[in-house]
Amino acid sequence: MSEALLEVTDLDKSFGGLKAVDAVSFAVPEKAIVSVIGPNGAGKTTFFNLVTGIYLPDGGRVRLAGRDITGLRADRVADAGLARTFQNIRLFAGMTVLENVVVGHSLRLTSGYFGALFRTARFRAENAASIARALDLLRFVGLAAKANELAGNLPYGEQRRLEVARALATEPRLLLLDEPAAGMNPQETEGAKALILAIRAQLGISVVLIEHDMRLVMSLSDRITVLDYGRKIAEGSAHEVRTHPQVIEAYLGRGVAAGTAGDAA
Repeated sequence: MSEALLEVTDLDKSFGGLKAVDAVSFAVPEKAIVSVIGPNGAGKTTFFNLVTGIYLPDGGRVRLAGRDITGLRADRVADAGLARTFQNIRLFAGMTVLENVVVGHSLRLTSGYFGALFRTARFRAENAASIARALDLLRFVGLAAKANELAGNLPYGEQRRLEVARALATEPRLLLLDEPAAGMNPQETEGAKALILAIRAQLGISVVLIEHDMRLVMSLSDRITVLDYGRKIAEGSAHEVRTHPQVIEAYLGRGVAAGTAGDAA
């Protein structure tokens, strides 16, 4: 097995007396689609926030492509090649669709403040390249025709796609998606599934997603990790996770889990 692209070891985070993430270890191979699931309050988004530099962990290590990124600021984590979307959409609603994606690519620009102020040749060349890259990504997510519309005027499902395009504009090696199908109808969910598969197949980017839509998770994921009360309780293929007694108990309760185990026997 090749070395993991993302390797998380014994990650810990407490808020007061609450252990939100408890010694979680986790790995993502190159060009993989991995899901993190669990009941509400299981620690999934906190785990994402630790990996992406929004929270500082109390313990443990995070490595991306062999580089230790533990405790780096979120912008430094993005610069290292890890991008994410959020459970609640965070677009610049008053900017155009194109401008939102160009902002994402600004992380990779080198001309700096003075280049922008004096509009140097280097700045103009980088700006033109950013616009071209943004248009490519909008075509990829199916939004090129709406490049000049305000982001805030897009329907919900298209705003989700735009957020993905903006994250891709940072040129990541790994993309973390926090509930990418939340609030979507079945048709939009199928579109989200196709987009995630295309990100892996066409761009070669690994994807980790938090998602409550179990049909989507089971049909997409190479591996699934299950959290409950901040701890990892199961990990494996869709079939292994679906039939794991602790997973059944976490979602349906101890009585149902015991009955399921009895039926299986």
